Amino acid sequence: MLKPDAIDILKVRHGLRVLVRLVASSSFPYDLGYHHNLQSLIYSLTRGTKYSGLHDQNGCRFFSFSNLIPPSPIVKKGSERSLIIASPDNHFIETLSEKLHQLSGREVRIGRMTFAVKGVRLFDLALPEDDFREFTLTSGTPIIVRIPRYRYEEYGIEPKKNYEYAYWRKEYTPTAFLKQVEENLTMKYGEYAGKQPEPNPIFDRLRFKKQVAVPIQMKGKESTVIGTLWEFHFQPSNGQIRDILQLGLDAGFGEMNSLGFGFMNIAEHDR
Repeated sequence: MLKPDAIDILKVRHGLRVLVRLVASSSFPYDLGYHHNLQSLIYSLTRGTKYSGLHDQNGCRFFSFSNLIPPSPIVKKGSERSLIIASPDNHFIETLSEKLHQLSGREVRIGRMTFAVKGVRLFDLALPEDDFREFTLTSGTPIIVRIPRYRYEEYGIEPKKNYEYAYWRKEYTPTAFLKQVEENLTMKYGEYAGKQPEPNPIFDRLRFKKQVAVPIQMKGKESTVIGTLWEFHFQPSNGQIRDILQLGLDAGFGEMNSLGFGFMNIAEHDR
């Protein structure tokens, strides 16, 4: 992702999103392992733009996306699905929007699923800037946290095997989850803004909702990742903490965001 000058990120108080309306071209099973295919569709939209090298970029790609809403065992011909793509880079989202508008009425393939593009709309989603207003962030897709082997002892976890890393699971200490997500967010902010944030706690309260196992294609092989769904409750935030959380809202919480994990929303009652 081409990043703005460090000073510019502090002027952007909201992230831009694109909502894509899709209509199923036929009936087919909902493909739970859509992640790489949907990511490939997004990369294909960047061809011929300044983001065409995004696929080969090291580090964070600074975008996230929802699942195909609503999920169902079978997608019936003519039924509608929605997709949301988010990024702190507004120009990136505008570029995707222009490319998607060009596909209006045409078919796009997401693995074994085929849809016609029905509509495309841009919208903002910003954190509250009210000094008296609490807010809640919810995970629209599972948050992935991989704990490296060298931190097993620190967190007091003992995986069944001595894996290179272990996915955070509900039987592990929440401290490990919080610390890994917080470090990941500050790393993203530092990379995107070009400056390291002050070392302040980010999270206030959170509520675990659910653990899920998600099928995915990794390096050409079928695999399964473990993710979790959460609610994060925050006191009124301004300054750098708000900027970090806004970046997380746009780019995603946890790891593997450009594969559709850790996609975040503001709770409906806080919008």
